[in-house]
Amino acid sequence: MTQKIQAIPTNLITGFLGSGKTTAILHLLRCRPENANWAVLVNEFGDVGIDGAMLEQKGLGDGVFIKEVPGGCICCAAGLPLQIALNLLIKKANPERILIEPTGVGHPKKVLDTLTGEFYKTVLDIRATICLVEAHKLNKDKYLHNETFIDQLNIADVVLASKSDQASKDDLDNFNKFTQSFVIAKDHIDTIEFGQFSTSLLDIKRNKQRCVVYPDAHTSEKHEHTDHEYDDNHTLNDSPSNSSEHQTEDNFQWQRFENNGQGYFGCGWIFDRSIVFDARKLENFVNSEAFTRVKGIFHIGTGWILLNRSDQQFTREDYQECNDSRVEIIESDFHDWNQVENTLLACVKSE
Repeated sequence: MTQKIQAIPTNLITGFLGSGKTTAILHLLRCRPENANWAVLVNEFGDVGIDGAMLEQKGLGDGVFIKEVPGGCICCAAGLPLQIALNLLIKKANPERILIEPTGVGHPKKVLDTLTGEFYKTVLDIRATICLVEAHKLNKDKYLHNETFIDQLNIADVVLASKSDQASKDDLDNFNKFTQSFVIAKDHIDTIEFGQFSTSLLDIKRNKQRCVVYPDAHTSEKHEHTDHEYDDNHTLNDSPSNSSEHQTEDNFQWQRFENNGQGYFGCGWIFDRSIVFDARKLENFVNSEAFTRVKGIFHIGTGWILLNRSDQQFTREDYQECNDSRVEIIESDFHDWNQVENTLLACVKSE
């Protein structure tokens, strides 16, 4: 008798830029059942790809498979980038669960439309969408007037106030009031710290009655992203068309990548591992008032560090050895990337 193939439990982990999605996914992977195969599909706004690299470097052991789709939103082009990446991931990992992290400025509706469409009807078991939100952002008009931000919350079955240890009492009170106001009540509302929540939330059933308020928000905005190419082995080509290569007289080598969409501008750099940065200068660079969202992994000679800036929140942590240094900046206002690049290069240690 042929054994019936079970659909793969699948969850969207959504949230706006800097909400802590990658940290939460890392926690979930560490808490997965022993010997279980889990797969993660990470979509990043920028072309550099830092979140995927972070997950791969965390020493999660066997049974964790990461696939990254950088350079725009996986829901574009009728969901083709999502389908290609997801099919490859399923074939490679044969996973018992899939976690999908859309880009922080990506609208979740088209992703869900693809995942719940006819092609994946018997392949995926779409369960709760979990949305992470920083409580203090519910007090700011720039977020409350952002259609994607609002619909990430609207379509979620579970809403979690991430980084609650950094929130004020007023922020948390406002979060509780806000999340109780939805016409279709959320299945679970909570506050969390350090991205930690129970894996049992992943098995909450998806409420198909939830709907978005701005279904055309994503398509109505200008969205220019890199058209990545796949080679004969169907692997992602890491040299998108909007990249540029540079080399100084000292043979320092790096690449720069630019893209924009959904009202945001992004620029990223990948540096040869031979380039060594000054940690103090880097911290000053990342904490510049000109930036609101910066994430980077850097070689500082004595080791490697991860620097992360979201609004006014900054973290630094030691990091494992990498093949290169890389940094991504995402802003709602256009920047002179040549000027930014010059400032970043000034952080390189001289011989």
